[in-house]
Amino acid sequence: MEEPRPETISELTDRLKGVIESKFSFVFIVGEVSNYKRNQSGHHYFSLKDSGAQISCAIWSNNRIDTKINDGMKVIASGYLSVYPPQGKYQIIIHTIKPAGIGDLYQKFEELKQKLSNLGYFDNERKRKIPEVCLKVGVSTSPTGAAIRDITSTIHSRLPAVEIFFRPTMVQGEGSEYDIARAIEELNKYDLDVIIIGRGGGSIEDLWSYNTEVVANAILNSRIPVISAVGHETDFTIADFVADMRAPTPTGGAQYVTHTTLTDFLNYFDNIELNIKNTLFNKVKQLQQTIERTFENNFKARLFDKLHFLHQQLSDYEENYFKSMFQLLKFQKQNLLTKENLLNSLHPLLPMEKGFVYLKQEGKLINNDTIPKVNKSIEIIRKNDILSAKLIEIKNKLL
Repeated sequence: MEEPRPETISELTDRLKGVIESKFSFVFIVGEVSNYKRNQSGHHYFSLKDSGAQISCAIWSNNRIDTKINDGMKVIASGYLSVYPPQGKYQIIIHTIKPAGIGDLYQKFEELKQKLSNLGYFDNERKRKIPEVCLKVGVSTSPTGAAIRDITSTIHSRLPAVEIFFRPTMVQGEGSEYDIARAIEELNKYDLDVIIIGRGGGSIEDLWSYNTEVVANAILNSRIPVISAVGHETDFTIADFVADMRAPTPTGGAQYVTHTTLTDFLNYFDNIELNIKNTLFNKVKQLQQTIERTFENNFKARLFDKLHFLHQQLSDYEENYFKSMFQLLKFQKQNLLTKENLLNSLHPLLPMEKGFVYLKQEGKLINNDTIPKVNKSIEIIRKNDILSAKLIEIKNKLL
């Protein structure tokens, strides 16, 4: 049987880290401070101990605590367990720390937290999904605090189209838990996408209304998803655990409901426009190619037919042309022959062929109208020679 592969120290530590940090995501303890020191970065390091054990603790510099810590003082603290692999040890990352004198409130907090956890108030399976786009947001907080200004300014700067339904609410003091619960119930009468409940930071006493069963039940029974945005990032309340989502601050809650911003919408519509243009362009291109292919085939066929017709027509023209030219040449030849015969019949030497002669006197032709001079020489012109004679007399005319 093959032996299992041994784990590395890092693998084992990572496995322990996952188990411990998921199991102890929130701890609430009391103990005595020892070995307290604060380094140059502003982080606090110390141990909390009792008679039987001690545990390392840390407070990060971004957690501005109000309590002054000294060795030997008894405190009540809340936070979560974290494993530090390089040194192979675990420690508590402290969120809140107070002198042990106010431990009764923490005790009530822990008891209610355990009770509601056992009843399934915190189960993820029952929590409502917050819509991707929230255009109608209910807000329950104080009308005079910074929280309402932070929420409204953040929402409207990120997505101006959001409609805010604000229900001014008491957030601390006697009876405030009932007003918070009524605010949730009243906002449920509207067709909202989400409800933000919250307030700015404060002490555990200031935030106590959000650690009550009344508020927990109102969140649980809400028809509309609820975001708890109570205090600072390091503050935890019962409302945070029951709500469908916990926001670290009121501003964080406003940012979450507008995680799809106006810019995202504009980019979305730009992408839709681009997709439509590309789709239309591709369709037009496909249609154009189809038309071109069809036209090309038909055009070729029509072109060859036209060329064949023109070739046949040219052949006919050529045949007719040669026929016409032949007839014309034949006619012209006949015409020339006729004229040639006529000219030949009129040739002045033609009578000489028949034995006739021409008579000239003093360089002039003697015709029927000419009276030649007596005792003057005349020229007798025959076909092949010229004779000279002297006219002695003129007999009477025959005609």
